[in-house]
Amino acid sequence: MIKKFFFILFILLSFITQTIAEPGKDVILSRLTFSDIFGALGLVFGLKVLYTGFINANQVSKIYQASLFMVFCFFAPILFSYNIQSTIVECLILLFLVFMSVGIYKTFKEDFLSSLLPLIIYTMITASVLGYYDLLASVVGLPRIFPKRTDGEALSGFRNAGQAGAYFLVNLTILIPLRFSKLFYLLRNRDRKLLNIALLLSIIFIALTGKIAAYIGLLIGVFMYIVYKRNAKQLVVLIIATIGLVVLWNNLESYMPDTYNRINSKYNSRILGTIENRASGGFIENNYGEAIQSFTDRPLIGSGMGGFIGRYGKHEVHSTYLKMLGETGILGTLGYAIFLLSFLRLFRFKKHRKQNPYADYLWAMYPFILGCLISWSYTYHLRKREFWILLTVILISNYAARQYSLNEQKCIVDELPKNI
Repeated sequence: MIKKFFFILFILLSFITQTIAEPGKDVILSRLTFSDIFGALGLVFGLKVLYTGFINANQVSKIYQASLFMVFCFFAPILFSYNIQSTIVECLILLFLVFMSVGIYKTFKEDFLSSLLPLIIYTMITASVLGYYDLLASVVGLPRIFPKRTDGEALSGFRNAGQAGAYFLVNLTILIPLRFSKLFYLLRNRDRKLLNIALLLSIIFIALTGKIAAYIGLLIGVFMYIVYKRNAKQLVVLIIATIGLVVLWNNLESYMPDTYNRINSKYNSRILGTIENRASGGFIENNYGEAIQSFTDRPLIGSGMGGFIGRYGKHEVHSTYLKMLGETGILGTLGYAIFLLSFLRLFRFKKHRKQNPYADYLWAMYPFILGCLISWSYTYHLRKREFWILLTVILISNYAARQYSLNEQKCIVDELPKNI
């Protein structure tokens, strides 16, 4: 099926965030990646099935209806935006990603275990291996696959380390619960082995990105998962993995000084610098303060989506939640809150998880989602392709869990004596 081929390419290339044109040089091409082009082609060939994602009275349609309502709330005050063009572009990007999620859901909902999850595993291995190669190439002088990078950066196809950290956090939110839930045993033997490889490569890679928000989100997710699971064996594995990362960090300066210095610099500027410069105002404090000022000036609609830059600061708000307040005001924040509540309502299968591997997977993922929610207090997740892929995985898991429960009930009914 040709649309499936294009959606596969969209996911497989989703880690290449370098745009076709340099940022700021073209309104459209500077926001467009090769992954987006293939995704758009998939939508074109799957156009006739898209509308069913919005009209049926089920969990899938509800989250997508909430998505459309959220985009509408962002777009409604367009005439009052400080940058009308940016607001239009930002809303179109979100609309495109909503449609992509619908298209991927419709395409892969019956091939979840055999196609979609393995595809994500392959994508993470590919992104990691290419990133490791470029990191090694910068040390030994080999030609890079993705040139024009600073020495010591484990970036793969990403424009910056922040994007890399956020991407790996979201995909580890998919893969770690998969490894430690009952769903793992329904994968093909080959995919189970590749999942273990993907996890090892991805965890080391995220450690090399220097993305503090990703570290915090992942650590909180792992900690909360172990607390919920109450599994001594997994606690031992976590302790061993932590010791391994500490040993790696202590020796990183000797083997990769550029990487060590970059991560250490980010830690000093993001954490220590923020604490030490609190009185004079560091970047985070100023950025968040500007968002609050934007909300105070126009509490109902804010600066307009994308209208913050140039009016209040040189950078967009580094927090999803304060971005909602500062750029969309009460109206947009309401739309986002409804969407987020619809998103969290998808994790409601705890009582069935012992018999239902898909429900067990959702239950295992929930602590990592909470970790992401904390991480998103510093990053803007709605514009990320990986977030909408994550949403699609959750929706298909939810659908499969319900189907599994229905089949179980049917089997019980079929086994009852006919003369009752």
